[in-house]
Amino acid sequence: MNPNIYNIVTSTLKSMIVEQATPPVTSKETDNAADDAGDSPFTPAESKFLGKFDAYGSRHIGIIYSISDIGIREFIMRSGKDLNLTPDILLNLIKNKIIKIVPYSGWGRNDDYTLELRLSLDDINGLGDADKASIEKGSDASGAPAPGGDAGAPPPGPEVAWVVKYGDVLTESAKIVKKLISESTNKKDHADKNGIYVKDSRILKTLPTAYVKHLERLIAVLSKKKHTAAQKQKLIADIIDNLAINFNITNNQIAKSFDMFKRQAKLKKYLKDK
Repeated sequence: MNPNIYNIVTSTLKSMIVEQATPPVTSKETDNAADDAGDSPFTPAESKFLGKFDAYGSRHIGIIYSISDIGIREFIMRSGKDLNLTPDILLNLIKNKIIKIVPYSGWGRNDDYTLELRLSLDDINGLGDADKASIEKGSDASGAPAPGGDAGAPPPGPEVAWVVKYGDVLTESAKIVKKLISESTNKKDHADKNGIYVKDSRILKTLPTAYVKHLERLIAVLSKKKHTAAQKQKLIADIIDNLAINFNITNNQIAKSFDMFKRQAKLKKYLKDK
């Protein structure tokens, strides 16, 4: 079991055991002491719980909606009575590596979890005979008919008409991601046409995006005002003056930068568009 999941689950179960320290009702179902017969590795209460796996013919049972203190408590309160499962039973079986908690539909497919039996069904064969008989006869309390076919098959599940298949969710998610990527690309191209041309830059593309955005905003503000050709030249000169001081560059270096601009003409294709 995942170490983080193990720590969360065992810590919660220990807290619940302390909180429920009052003696349980004396009966076979809640007795978690060693079996008097001594011929079973499980206590009567553990056998009653493990019998559910045998009865339903499955190594997985129950649904845990959240691996958290609240999620574990909710699961015990919701399913504990039906599964004959108490915090101490679950804690013992997890520590003894009989039960582990795994994702309900496989890793990365779902946020729900389930209990998995780490033994084979043959190892617990016979523990669920009483439950099998009950399943065959149907539930007297609910009046539900017995499930047909295999006696060990699980009872009918809840209404699932509202449930979305995970395959459909993944397919739809892929479509949404593709659309978002496409929109992001379109927005980037649009920004390039109206602001900073990062893709064809020498150094700008190595800077953090936030820096480039600041430069883009500055240019946007300066370009809002209508400047004459002479004013634009003076504005560029002002910017170069400040760059020379703050970057500690010489006139010769500025000239080399201008020469690089002329010879390499990296943004020439965009100038043609304008």
